[in-house]
Amino acid sequence: MKNDRLEKFENALKDILSEYNNIGLELENLRNDNKEKTVKFKELLAKKLTYNMIITIFKRYGLIN
Repeated sequence: MKNDRLEKFENALKDILSEYNNIGLELENLRNDNKEKTVKFKELLAKKLTYNMIITIFKRYGLIN
């Protein structure tokens, strides 16, 4: 049961890190198109900040570097 839980955590962490990077690329593309004031940009920025907070918590507990 613990191994299953650890595997789920590792998969979730991998997804969070991947999504964080993808959002960063998407935000960069929107910036290049001068679309910083769009709803999509603002939603993605909020999502990136949320993921950043989660990643910071994982780092604080030594779960990632």
